[in-house]
Amino acid sequence: MPHYRCIIPQDSVSFEQRQQIALAFTDIHCGSTGAPRSFVSVTFIETPPGAASEFASPYYLDGANRAGRSEEVKQQLLSDLTGAFCQIANVPPDDIAGRITENPASWTMEGGFVLPEPGQEGPEWYAAAAASAAD
Repeated sequence: MPHYRCIIPQDSVSFEQRQQIALAFTDIHCGSTGAPRSFVSVTFIETPPGAASEFASPYYLDGANRAGRSEEVKQQLLSDLTGAFCQIANVPPDDIAGRITENPASWTMEGGFVLPEPGQEGPEWYAAAAASAAD
């Protein structure tokens, strides 16, 4: 379910940097939440030159996650994600803004399974989800 959209100026982040960012975001998210790596999705959306933007910064991280984590985890996650993005893309911290929105677990499905609340997954749930993803 975790989906991170990186809204970037056109041609500002190379393919190799995008790969590194996606890997870093997966590492950060999974390390912070315990989610399976296969659940993390990272996309890049380019804004054309001169296009009006709804964001105050040229780079924007728009994340969507399952609700239920502590404020400390959410703030650390956003800080770590934006920090990794800035480091890999060579973007100054003043040029990026972001947010992570949350949805109830019951609104989300992965591998054909409605997600349980954070911390309620249990080994059986992960095993069933992993088996489904392998099919």
